[in-house]
Amino acid sequence: MNTKYNPKKFMKTSALFFFLISTLVAQPLSNERATEFINALINESDSLEYFVLPEELAISKRLGIQYEGVKNKFLISYDIPAEIIKDIKNRKINYNIDIQNIDDEYSILNFVVSSKNYKTKYYFKNEYLISPPYFCFNDWQVIESEHFTFYVSEPEFFNQYSIEMLEKFIVEMFSVMHYTKEEIQHLKENKIIYILCKDEDEIEKLTDYKARGMCNLAYDYLITTYNCHYHELVHLLVNFKLKELPLYTLPFFQEGLAVALGGRGGKEPGVILNLGQFIAKSGFLDYTELLTVNNFKNYDASMSYSLSGFYNKFLLESITFKDYQNLYKKYSSTNISGSIISLNDLPVSSDWKQYLNSYSNNSIEVDFDENEFYLVMESPYYFLKENDNYYLFGTKGSILISTPDKQENYTSKIFQEFYPDQEYHSEKYLVRTNDNEISVYNLYTNNLIANYVSGFTLDMKLVPNQNGFYKFCIQKDIFDEQVENWSIKILEDK
Repeated sequence: MNTKYNPKKFMKTSALFFFLISTLVAQPLSNERATEFINALINESDSLEYFVLPEELAISKRLGIQYEGVKNKFLISYDIPAEIIKDIKNRKINYNIDIQNIDDEYSILNFVVSSKNYKTKYYFKNEYLISPPYFCFNDWQVIESEHFTFYVSEPEFFNQYSIEMLEKFIVEMFSVMHYTKEEIQHLKENKIIYILCKDEDEIEKLTDYKARGMCNLAYDYLITTYNCHYHELVHLLVNFKLKELPLYTLPFFQEGLAVALGGRGGKEPGVILNLGQFIAKSGFLDYTELLTVNNFKNYDASMSYSLSGFYNKFLLESITFKDYQNLYKKYSSTNISGSIISLNDLPVSSDWKQYLNSYSNNSIEVDFDENEFYLVMESPYYFLKENDNYYLFGTKGSILISTPDKQENYTSKIFQEFYPDQEYHSEKYLVRTNDNEISVYNLYTNNLIANYVSGFTLDMKLVPNQNGFYKFCIQKDIFDEQVENWSIKILEDK
């Protein structure tokens, strides 16, 4: 897939003309303009749209996603709280504004209500409102692919393989969500904007939240620290499919769908779904305990997300996506705090129990007959055998696998995290093991692609260890390449 560096190109002709005329002379934000903007914001004026940088306003509108009851989409999460606006209008409280000029073009407008201990800030370019992400990523490296425009903070942590995997995933989602030809063409022309930050601190600068990834609803930006953040991509894709929807959806469906199709940040779907199945089968948690907002939030995210993801996987395989779409939208509204999902809208419990007991995704096995495998390669520190479906590993340490598709000038964050004192040489897979766990990472995406944890199995079987060799099987389709294209190195874990 060809990629090229390219400037932003989301403006319609009229917006482009207006933008060029209005910015012939760069000028910082004036007090008069700042006052007009705050007054328009407090009074919810119809003129607010004209304060926004035309280029970014076009970005906000490019996918045609609209939220019920939201007058100005570009202000989602940036608006002043309604109770403060009400008190200002009723002259119960006062506010102050202060302008901080960054340079000849950019300014920050600080808005402070001391009596309420509230403050926020707005970014401006040439007297036009811009979002914090736009302010930060404007000079980052830009890469374009068929359906994406990437803004990359640190290019050494990104690679062509990740772009190809994201493109592959989005094509799969087109099929799952039954995208029309017109919808697919619309995404090709308008692009998903994928903003790749180097760490959580950088995300906080863009969003004011300490997070590893999120979908910015105001401008449909996908902001993340992950090379392949499928979970957040699902959030964006389902919103685009629905086009018009309420702002909030019960998390059982909203997060459940994103987990079912996209896993969670840094963990691919199979890993999370296996955990969800274990949680349900072991009786730690029942899906009926997650059907309200409060109940969902009361449980640790590793449990609520995993189980709701597994249940939504069951739903997607039990009903049509059109019916699922209707169910998703039924439990979306402008206020979901008191809502509860009716069991009458879900499949009967016998169907769920049958799915729960029949689902199998055994990407890693620790129970096997070694006689069914034949030897492929060995050394004093490892051996590798195979049959039709699995590779059998025997190893004295963690396994580092190199393949021919080297990603030049790329550094893996996961490798750096685990082995900060060792050099990374474009290896693709890392298999880490100990008595209780086996983890398989794709170092090009930094995602966990397969996992076995003895404590998350019903029989709690440890990883077999014979004569200092850990022995386990990994499904062949976890890897992109055949074993003859591998080069293996053993690492000692500290």
